[in-house]
Amino acid sequence: MATIAALLVAYASLYLCRSNVEAATPFLRLEGLSLEQLGLLSTVATLAYAVGKIAMGGLGDIVGGRRLMLLAIAGSVVCSVSFGRSHSFAAFLGFAAANRLFLAGGWPGLVQIVSRRFEPARYGRVMGILSTSYELGNACALVFSAQVVRWGWRALFVVNPVLLAIVGGMAVLSLRAPPQDAIAATPDRKVETAADSDEQPVTLREILPKLARSGAFWTTLALSALLTFIRVAFLSWTTLYLSDLAHATGRAEISGAIVKSALFPAAGVVAAVSVGVWSDRLGPGRRAPIIAASLAVVVLLVELLGRGGAHGTLTAALLIGAVGLFLLGPYSLLAGALALDVAGPRGSSTASGVIDAAGYFAGAAAGIVLAWLADKRGWSAVFDLIAAMALAATLIALGWALATRKR
Repeated sequence: MATIAALLVAYASLYLCRSNVEAATPFLRLEGLSLEQLGLLSTVATLAYAVGKIAMGGLGDIVGGRRLMLLAIAGSVVCSVSFGRSHSFAAFLGFAAANRLFLAGGWPGLVQIVSRRFEPARYGRVMGILSTSYELGNACALVFSAQVVRWGWRALFVVNPVLLAIVGGMAVLSLRAPPQDAIAATPDRKVETAADSDEQPVTLREILPKLARSGAFWTTLALSALLTFIRVAFLSWTTLYLSDLAHATGRAEISGAIVKSALFPAAGVVAAVSVGVWSDRLGPGRRAPIIAASLAVVVLLVELLGRGGAHGTLTAALLIGAVGLFLLGPYSLLAGALALDVAGPRGSSTASGVIDAAGYFAGAAAGIVLAWLADKRGWSAVFDLIAAMALAATLIALGWALATRKR
């Protein structure tokens, strides 16, 4: 439990230097940045995150998860402080991208540590618990940022990174080598005896061909692309959408919109744990039915949101929270339990990084595409596109579930 607690706190704390950018978005718009520029900021940062997932994922299987998480924290702190001291759009763009590049190392590092310390039968449960870290971290960081922003938006890039350095750094450094008998050895893995394994590192030449031959891996990539687009859309634009809905211009009003936007990731905390436990009951490789059923509800909720179901910021925030409840459970499985199902202990960091990267390459489009739709056709067109992508993901998951049942 100590390992799970340390990893949960460490990864959740990374959102202090990620959610602060989303929290600052309405203020950047008030300072003169256009909707298109904000969309480009989101897109470039997300692309950097996708590239970082591949690079950092491979690095994690070589240097170990603990070192990779420390690198992610240190790099993010420096880039976040630099963002807050910037004044030009080019500087905002550069430091936001560099920040996300470092942050990309956090999750592959966590997955690598889990793969060496827990047996496969517990992957869904353990990863379900740990997957609450990015929703819990996001929600807490948004609520915290809503208070910090009352001192001015640049305070977000002083207070938040200092807190990340202290909390995140201490959590990762608290990880120690597990006792030699902590994990029962199984035929396909060795007992881990150090915080980072001493066995011969696996190479991409070994890992990638194995993944390429797996149909489940390619299906997971497709789902990752669609679900990450939807998740990035809500994370990037909910605060601005709710601010527009409230016609907010002052710090107090925007602070209220930031707090309401935290309902989306907060709902994901419940979803990640529930789906992780339920999917373990079905067993590795048989998690698709839960994914399909949950995503079908997402389609209905997003259509309701886009077709006039929200008549105020509270109603809209509650609907968005409901979307998070049914979306973020399936999303939490992708680069966690499903990555571990596909790759096993050797290569888990790489598999997680590639799956996440596929998602964030698609999610990068959420910046410029949704900014253009919102500007030209309004928010209802944005929700129509999101609903269509959720429907496509539902059909893929349903097909996977039927194929798994036949086997």
